[in-house]
This record gives sequence, C-alpha cells and structure tokens, in this order.
Amino acid sequence: MKYPEFLDPLETASREFLNDLQDNAIGAMCRHAQDYAPLIRQKCAEAGVDARDVTSVKAFREIWPFIDKDDIRIFRDTHNDVGGGTSVTIPGLTVSMGTTSGTTGDPTPIPNSRLGAPEIGYCRDLWGIGMRPGDYHVHMMFTYRGGHRRRLYNELGVSDIYLSMHPAELPRLVEASLRFRPTVMNNFASPFLHAMEQYIEKTGIDPVDVFSSYKGAIFGGEPLSDRMKAVVKSWGLELYETTSLGDVASTTDCRMHNGFHAYEDLAYIEAIDPITTDPVADGEIGELVVTTLVDRLCPLIRYRTGDLVVIDRAPCGCGRVHSRFKILGRATDQILVEGRSILPREIMGIVENHSETRHGLFQIIRRDREMPELSIRIGYDPERLTGRADALKARLHDDIAGQIGVRTVIELVEEAELLKLGPPHKIPRVTKK
Repeated sequence: MKYPEFLDPLETASREFLNDLQDNAIGAMCRHAQDYAPLIRQKCAEAGVDARDVTSVKAFREIWPFIDKDDIRIFRDTHNDVGGGTSVTIPGLTVSMGTTSGTTGDPTPIPNSRLGAPEIGYCRDLWGIGMRPGDYHVHMMFTYRGGHRRRLYNELGVSDIYLSMHPAELPRLVEASLRFRPTVMNNFASPFLHAMEQYIEKTGIDPVDVFSSYKGAIFGGEPLSDRMKAVVKSWGLELYETTSLGDVASTTDCRMHNGFHAYEDLAYIEAIDPITTDPVADGEIGELVVTTLVDRLCPLIRYRTGDLVVIDRAPCGCGRVHSRFKILGRATDQILVEGRSILPREIMGIVENHSETRHGLFQIIRRDREMPELSIRIGYDPERLTGRADALKARLHDDIAGQIGVRTVIELVEEAELLKLGPPHKIPRVTKK
C-alpha cells in the first residue's frame, strides 16, 4: 500500500493557515487557563490582564505575562499545590500523572490526557522517519514518568517493543533488532549510546547488521556530540535529535537536520531577550518562550524555557512549513570567566577528543554566573587509562585552558560515579556543587 509522505495534512499547511489557526486558538487557551489554572489566574491579576482581551497573537504578545519554572515551584510550595498552579484535572480526560525529568531541579507533575501534544508530535516525527502500519517500534524507556500516552502508535498499526534504558538491556535490544527488524527507535540517549559502543567493542557484534532495518532513531536528553555522530553513522544508523518544547510538546529535527520543528498547531513559540524580555526577531538569539494551544490539562501560557535559540520560520526542505529553531544552550548554563562567556557545548568537543574521556561526560561547577575560574568535573573510563590519572588531568587542563583561554581547574571522577548524579538518560551539565 502506498502511504502519504506526511501523517497529518497540517504538517504542510500554509503560513497563512497556521497564522489564522494560532490567532483563534490562543485566545481560547488563555481564557481556559485563566479560569482553571490558579497560577495563571494569579499572574493575570497581578498584571491586570483579562483573557477576553486576547483576540489575536499580536494582542497576546502585548499584554500577557510570562511564567517560568521557578514560578511554578514557588506556587507549589506556597499553596501545597502539587501541580504548581498549572495543572488541571478534568474527569474523563486525565488518564495518568507524569512529571518532567527534573534535570534542572525538582520534577514538575504533569497530567496526561488520552492523546497529548507530545504523542501527536512524535507520531508525526516517526512517520516522517519512515514508520508505517505493520512495523515494529523500539521504545526505550529512560524513566517511567510519561504515563500512558502511546495510544496513537497502536492506532497506527505499529507494534511497540518496550525496553529499559539500562546497559543490562543491550543484549535484549540486539536480539529484538535481529528478530523483529524494527523500523524506528525512540529514544536513544548519550549514556546508552556509550554503553552500546562498549558492548559492540567487547562482543564483536556487527552493528551494521543489528541496525540494518532501522530507518532512523530518535536521540534526546542533550545535544549529540560530533564524535558520537560519527560513531553512530559508522553503525549505519541515522539519528534524529529531539528535545522538549518547553514541557508543552515534543520537537524533533527532520531529514534535513537543520533545526527542531515546532508544530505550530500545537504550540506558539517566540523568542525574547532573557534580561529585558523584549521580543527578539527571527534569526537572532533569544530565550525560547512557549504557549500551548491544545493542552487543557496543563495550560502553560507564555512559559519561559531558559533555552537560548534562533528561530527560523522559512519553509523547510522536508516540505513542512512549521517553524524550526536551533538550540545554542541554556541561559542558566552560561558562565562568565574573566569576561568570557562559556557554554557546555564548547567543552564537549575538547573532552571527548581524549580516549579516556571519549564519552564527553563532564559538569561545569557554577556557583555564580560570574566565576574567577572555570571549574570542571570530568568523568573518565578507568579501563582506557594507560598511565596515571594525574597525567590525564594535566592533558585535559592544558587542552581546555588553551582552547577556552581562561584559568581552569579540573576534577577527575570515574564515569560510573558521574552518571549517578543525573537521571538515566543524561547528567546535569552545570551544577552548583
């Protein structure tokens, strides 16, 4: 059977159609949020805003207040509201409670409906990669925080193979890949890729054969390093990067690999100056702000994500019209040392160029935004250590200090210990201690 190239006609809707859709949807969502989400109602009262005045995106941007994760946590602790004033439990619609990952702080509870925006987005993404009815889909569960929101996969006629994102599951992943020949996988993450690389080296299995049936795999949790891109490419596996669209929806790059697609029928995105909150033009660096257009259970409105991005609203070579954006880092991850701005991405390539630290596991110690020195905790593989740890520490110090150009302090720890500091799929790249 010949299937359409895109799962949903909305993926290729015109810019004019999407603009009209957002003008109509944003007012309705604002009214719902003001009526049912107590934090949103409080913020509107403080700003003197009435949701009935939101008649278009333009009007919305002129009057609506921002919220961020700290607002949600403060409301939660002050009012003993587990959802932080943003979650709405609607009988008949709420089927489970999930949470955010908690990488940057306390996990935030999120109610899940029977068909949520993340599920809709991922189904479109996986279809774009090549998933079709009758296929097998490997779903790597890095945590079980999402609850039941995979119904649409089954309605598409796709059979899920569930595995836990743990090194002990590697033999099962290989067996399932060889036996069922899945088409797609969601989701690979850095620690599991590193474990896969070691497993291949130790067992001698042929990764090209293992992954020969895959048309692609979704990778998430943090940016994909250049070294791991090359390693996975040698396996014959194409990775598609994904990230959260401000806890509102999912967003994944397409076959063009030129930015994350934000489905504009599900969410409205904008960029602001992280200091002044003034709007930032498309094509310039700003903090990503996201507003849900469909989630009545968790109506996050003008939610500041902390991600520094560049938005591009030009049509994509894949055929979609929806906006794309590239992430440069998190505003809260930026550190100033001797007047130089530093983000974790700059450190990654230097660390992974050393055999003992090839997995690029590190943390920047950031007690204040401005620091007198760059302090980094780096994980190493003791099995690849050929000399003294002090010699590796000196090499890393010289490379980082030489390339970044600031005073640098290095702390070495074994990779296994560093991985204990975060959820299974990633570690916090910036920490206070």
